[in-house]
Amino acid sequence: MAGTAQQSSEGLAGEDLATTHWADARHWIGVYADLIRFKVGLLERVRRELPKLQPVAQEAAATDLAIIEGQMRGYQTRLDLWYRRQWELQGLQLDSDSHLIRHRGREGHLTKREYQLLQFLLDHPHRYFTVNQLLGRAWADPALFPEEVRNYVRRIRKILADLEIPCELVNRPSRGYSLVFRPDD
Repeated sequence: MAGTAQQSSEGLAGEDLATTHWADARHWIGVYADLIRFKVGLLERVRRELPKLQPVAQEAAATDLAIIEGQMRGYQTRLDLWYRRQWELQGLQLDSDSHLIRHRGREGHLTKREYQLLQFLLDHPHRYFTVNQLLGRAWADPALFPEEVRNYVRRIRKILADLEIPCELVNRPSRGYSLVFRPDD
């Protein structure tokens, strides 16, 4: 079983990160997102049932939990790789020195804070973050106010739309903000 967790961080049969096809990246993003959803559900069920088990069974289940969590880390690593590959195939570039964002021959300028927020969200494109999490993880600046995050989000949304980048910065109640890719046209 431990080999399975290792295998997931190396990729599944048929994967080719060197692909030049956008559809391949979308396919593997879907595969890994489904695997992660399945494992999350499995973990929730095991954790819910764990207290009902006898001590010996709890020990065995704890070992299984560790294996599943290792598999999930490997799947998350691969999902992150495929999202980055998707950006490459879409022609998106962020320049850390000039704070320029480029997409298919067009470019826009980001402020330092806009750049930091967008880079953080690009590094975690399929995860949701609350305003407080963004304050602590994107900038680590306790002097910022939640309303400032909303202002940066609004400005980044405009830049994404102006450059016709195929993603949206969405907000979901109780979950927070995330970059969500639009399906291919």
